[in-house]
Amino acid sequence: MKTRTHESRAALAHKMDIGTAVRQRCGLILLVALAVLTMGAAAFSQTSSLVTGQNPSLIGSSGAAGWQTWSVTPISYTQPDLNDNGAPWWDLQWNAAGSYGASSLADKNPGFCITATGDCVGMASGAFAPGAIPFWAGTAYDPVGDSGGARDNKVYFHSTGAPLVATLFLNATANPNEVNDFGWFSTNSSGTVVLARHKLFSGTGVTKDQIPTATGTTVTFTPTRYFGFYYSDVSEPACPDGTPTTYPDGIHPCANPNAVLHGCYAYSVFTLNDQKCVEATGNQGDHDFVVFSADAQKSSRPTFWVAGEDPADCATNDGDCNLTLVRVTAK
Repeated sequence: MKTRTHESRAALAHKMDIGTAVRQRCGLILLVALAVLTMGAAAFSQTSSLVTGQNPSLIGSSGAAGWQTWSVTPISYTQPDLNDNGAPWWDLQWNAAGSYGASSLADKNPGFCITATGDCVGMASGAFAPGAIPFWAGTAYDPVGDSGGARDNKVYFHSTGAPLVATLFLNATANPNEVNDFGWFSTNSSGTVVLARHKLFSGTGVTKDQIPTATGTTVTFTPTRYFGFYYSDVSEPACPDGTPTTYPDGIHPCANPNAVLHGCYAYSVFTLNDQKCVEATGNQGDHDFVVFSADAQKSSRPTFWVAGEDPADCATNDGDCNLTLVRVTAK
C-alpha cells in the first residue's frame, strides 16, 4: 500500500509538471502573438503623441515625418517660409474673391490665414489666429531652406469617446455662392473606409441656394472611436458613387439620371476622395486637408486646427478657391 501511494504521488507530480509546462508554453505563444499584432498595427499607422489618454489623437501614415515647424515675419515683405512656392505643399497661390477664372491673385492659403497675414486679415482676425504652429506632414520640411513638407495622404483621429467641440473660424470662397459643407466621418482602425458622414457646418449646397453656417458657430459632437474630417465641394457636383458629372451643363452621366447629386467629397484621408476631388481623375486639383496643432505632442486635451483646401493649388487648377478652417478641442 505504501508503494502504491508513493507511486500515485509521483505520477500526480509528473502530471502537474507537464500541466505547468503546457500553460507556460501557451502563455509564451500568446505573448508572441500579441507582440506580432501590435507590430502589425504600428506598421500601418503612426500616432502623433504618446500622451496617455489623449483625446483626440491624430493618426498618420507609417513613416510620416509628423509635426513640422515653420515661421513668419509679419513686418517683412520677404517671407522665408510663406511665399506661395509649394513648400510645404499647402503654401500655394490663391485667387482673389470674385476673380473666378481670372488672373487676380491673393495670399490666402492656410498659412496666411492661420497667422492672420497676407490677404487673410479681417476684423479681429489677429486675436483668434493661433500663429505659425506646427503642421502634420508626410515628409520633413526644412524651414531654413524652405523645401520639403509633402502631404501625408492618410490623416485621421482616435477618440476616447468624450465629446469634442468644433468652431468654424473661416469658410472663405472666391465665389460667394459656392461655400463648402464641412463635417466628420467615421472610419475603421486603419482609416481605409468611410462608414458614415456627419455634417457640422453647412455651405450653400450643390444647388447654391442654401444659407451657410455663420463663422464663429460652435458645435459639440461625439465621434466614433476612429474618425476623420471631410468637406463637400459644392461647385463640383458628383454622382452618388462619387464619379464626376458635368451637370448642370446639360450632360448627366450618372447611372441613374434622376440621382441626387452632391458636391464631391474630400477627406482627411486623401485616398478616400471622390474622383472629382482628385486632379488625376477630376481635373480640378487635389482637394485635401492640412492639420495644425501647437500642443498635440504634449497635451492630453490638444487643440487641432483643421483646414480644408479646395483645392491646394486653386489659382492654377480651379478658379473657385475655397478654404475652411475649423478649430477642434476636447469639451
